Amino acid sequence: MTSFRSWKLLKRNTFYDGVKSGLKMKLLPFMGVLCTAMLFVVYRTTLYQYHHTEMDEKLYPLEILKESALASGLLGGLPHGIIRASSDLELKPLWSTSSSRSKVDPSTHRCLLAIPVGIKQKDNVDRIVQKFLPENFTVILFHYDGNVDGWWDLDWSNEAIHIVAKNQTKWWFAKRFLHPAVVSAYDYIFLWDEDLGIEHFNPGK
Repeated sequence: MTSFRSWKLLKRNTFYDGVKSGLKMKLLPFMGVLCTAMLFVVYRTTLYQYHHTEMDEKLYPLEILKESALASGLLGGLPHGIIRASSDLELKPLWSTSSSRSKVDPSTHRCLLAIPVGIKQKDNVDRIVQKFLPENFTVILFHYDGNVDGWWDLDWSNEAIHIVAKNQTKWWFAKRFLHPAVVSAYDYIFLWDEDLGIEHFNPGK
């Protein structure tokens, strides 16, 4: 009787071991496909970043930072393409090799409009931006009241850059976000008051 039980137990263990090994064998091809897919995604992402860097170097060759003692010492661990002598405030899509400026005529001026804004002046700011946008201006809004959600219903809002810091002055924003290394790429820069009229002003002149 004991030997019969031992034989049944052995048979059951053998069956379970067979099922486990069968599952492992079935999972192996799936894991291989999953790893291959992940490697492909990493490869494509790296390739896109490389193309971005290459494109920036062709468009703005003078803006690329030359190796310096400081850059190679303190910042040497950063990936290629991050360390630059200057930057700009242009939006560059993450999954595209072309920047928002790639289709713009290179002979046109690069212009920046920066406005400290509160939601109470939304209508006036809308009129200001509508007048500047056709003249190829990059728009940056400094939200001193912390309200960004109230601006998303405007057609141009997704094309603008939004920076939020509650209860700060326009000079606080300007000193931190309009640094010479950032705005030097622009031919014209306007730091505009949100309550300033636009009726008799032509940004194209």
